[in-house]
Amino acid sequence: MALIGTLRLHSAEGFKPRSVKTGELHKRAFVIAKRMGVPLRRVYVVPTGRSHLTNAFGGLFKTIGVSDDYGKWLKGSQLDFVLGHELAHIQQNHLLKKLSALLALFSLMAAIGLRLPHLSPAVRTIFPFVAVFVPLITFYSVSRRFEYAADRAATEVTNDAAAAIQALASLYRHTQDPAHCNRFVELFSTHPALSRRVQAIARSHQLTAERLSSLV
Repeated sequence: MALIGTLRLHSAEGFKPRSVKTGELHKRAFVIAKRMGVPLRRVYVVPTGRSHLTNAFGGLFKTIGVSDDYGKWLKGSQLDFVLGHELAHIQQNHLLKKLSALLALFSLMAAIGLRLPHLSPAVRTIFPFVAVFVPLITFYSVSRRFEYAADRAATEVTNDAAAAIQALASLYRHTQDPAHCNRFVELFSTHPALSRRVQAIARSHQLTAERLSSLV
């Protein structure tokens, strides 16, 4: 129901992907997909719509999409990183794994809920909150881990850590998302803070603090 609701909302906001079969975006996507061994089927350009949604997407059915304003925040090898990131989500089945984890967690909560009559009154009181927040927080944690994994895979396939960091920084600037947030706020986010993502890339590629500060 959440998925259907999201799709209906996106449709109302003008979120209607358009398949592209030529051009730089199409060519780069299929070159990187071949390099990664991902059987990519289609590449879409997604209108930002009335909600001005700027992002890139790796969906089911081996398709990826980039919002139609990508030229304003991506250049050259930065686009390769973003495409590689979304292809990594497909390659590693991240979406299916996240949905499966969420289903398993809520199923576990439901099974525990069946035993509520046998539990203490205190446990029965707090259980509804636990049943909602534990699966969601776990889902967000898994999602953030997958974002780090996709960043690593995309950086490895493009072999350009600087472009990866610049692409992420440009995306966050364009969307005006905060570059930093505390750990508590991040608990309820599907994506890590920009500062932690770029630091992870910098560590894995041994970039100095001075070099990192010049890229962000």
